[in-house]
Amino acid sequence: MKSELLVLWRRKQDVANVVLFFILVVALFPIGVNSSPEFLSPASGGIIWCAAVLAILMAIEGAFKEDYLDGSLEQLVVSGLSLPLLMLLKVVALWASVVIPLLLVMPLLSEMLSLPSAAFWVLIMTLLVGTPCLFFIGIIGSALTASLKQSAMLVMLLILPFYFPIIIFATSAVQAAQVGLPYSGLLAMLLAMSLLSLVFSPFMTAIAIKASVN
Repeated sequence: MKSELLVLWRRKQDVANVVLFFILVVALFPIGVNSSPEFLSPASGGIIWCAAVLAILMAIEGAFKEDYLDGSLEQLVVSGLSLPLLMLLKVVALWASVVIPLLLVMPLLSEMLSLPSAAFWVLIMTLLVGTPCLFFIGIIGSALTASLKQSAMLVMLLILPFYFPIIIFATSAVQAAQVGLPYSGLLAMLLAMSLLSLVFSPFMTAIAIKASVN
């Protein structure tokens, strides 16, 4: 995992681009749609989650591209190391490098979108328990298309339908917190989906990597 974090640090411009893209997408809503708190407050959870999904798609699209081009993926396949474990460590490192900066800018963005303070921490919890599932599912699509030159749109078409339930549960939890309704069940569903994806994603990603290399 340390080596993965070092690789991501060398590519810190890519992470910075993802965070900047996320901020710009969120900032464009008040500017281009409606800046009134009456509109932004109930829509803030959906705005932030849609921006987060687009940013995560941007981050995972090229997760294996450079490794494939320089032969690192082939070396991993023939090294005899546990490929599912390596894929798990890669996803954890990628998640930490992307989501932690997003969480750091969340207080500013929540103020921009007039998100009530009662729902702010619920939004943070949905991001913490929901975004791992986005990465674990998305990394499978990235591995399947690692050998393709123009794969961004294909990755999006492959994995975006699987993101819809996560977005629905996450935004519903934020909206429930805003109106004083229970939201623990929705958070539990997000956590369950992340744990389920944690179980099968490393193995599916390893199979996809072997198929791309061969």
